[in-house]
Amino acid sequence: MASVRKRTKKDGTASFMVCWRDPAVGREQGITFATEAEAVTLKRLLDANKQSFEIAQHVMLKNQTKAPTVAAVIQEHIDLLVRPSVGTLHTYQTMLKLHIADVIGHIPVDKLDYRHLTYWIKTMQKKGRSPKTIKNNHGLIFAAMETAVMLRYRSDNPCRHVQLPSGEKAEDEARFLTHAEFGLILQGMGERYKTFTEFLVMTGTRFGEATAVTVADVDLMSKPATMRINKAWKRGEDSEYYIGATKTGAGKRTVSLNPHLVEVLIPLVASRPGSDLLFTTPKGERIIHKLYWHHYWVPAVKAAQARGMTKSPRIHDLRHTHASWLIQDGVSLFTISRRLGHASTRTTEQVYGHLMPQALQDAADAVERSAVVWRG
Repeated sequence: MASVRKRTKKDGTASFMVCWRDPAVGREQGITFATEAEAVTLKRLLDANKQSFEIAQHVMLKNQTKAPTVAAVIQEHIDLLVRPSVGTLHTYQTMLKLHIADVIGHIPVDKLDYRHLTYWIKTMQKKGRSPKTIKNNHGLIFAAMETAVMLRYRSDNPCRHVQLPSGEKAEDEARFLTHAEFGLILQGMGERYKTFTEFLVMTGTRFGEATAVTVADVDLMSKPATMRINKAWKRGEDSEYYIGATKTGAGKRTVSLNPHLVEVLIPLVASRPGSDLLFTTPKGERIIHKLYWHHYWVPAVKAAQARGMTKSPRIHDLRHTHASWLIQDGVSLFTISRRLGHASTRTTEQVYGHLMPQALQDAADAVERSAVVWRG
């Protein structure tokens, strides 16, 4: 078996030596490369051809291409993004470095095919990566290959029709609370965050959106009272948090507020500067998801379970609960989609469609009325 030895020079740069015992000369051979990708490529060829450098060299020359590598194209794709957030750029760079570059990054982009991608997926699975992580990374590769097609590095996108592992798990399913179950959670919630918890379930906002709402975003005098969602907390390159855009363009929306919520929000809005965050910690700082979950949400859920609740909801399930209550009250899918800030009603239907049995019945009845007409 050939081996790759990394050597660090005095100036800090690295070189990579491939060592093997060539049967043609009967002794150990070595050749140095400037990049690890080139060294790994030769090692693989030597191992596949009984350590024959002559054959390996022939294959390397035959496969030489002017096309950039997969890693280079993904990097170019990231660099060409027009309006990415700092957090998004950091996430993509991390995905490329940790999950893609070392496995398929060295492959010329015009040589990447279904077999390479399947090998990459299986490698990710062996490392214990979740289906969601694999899907997210595949999404980056897919988008980069679309860029490769536009830049004429290749004629097609090899990611199309690649089968991804199923991410369906029972614990990933949305949990919907009844009004009584939410009442039990609210009973066990610390007084400081009761209003905030009610706000989450009555507006359906994401945690990062709710904690970014300012006093100026709330208009309690309009009919009905409203709140503007136009920003959310984001994580930066160095894991610091900052106020950025909502998750999608559709995430910018105006949400109406019910009378009870208006009543509990009045003390939080009165005589406060518009730039202040609507909800804060006792020190006036941003509410941190991890701390709220650990010190308030978990104890409240456990208290509710002690009173008979059998479910184990997450904080995000308040958003799902909000949607389910609207559906139970007959609110249209379009209205719910706009209120939640979904990019399309398709997203709303995929998550909550099964909660709308009346819509299914209405469709069946409509088809039956049509059938009566053509049957005469």
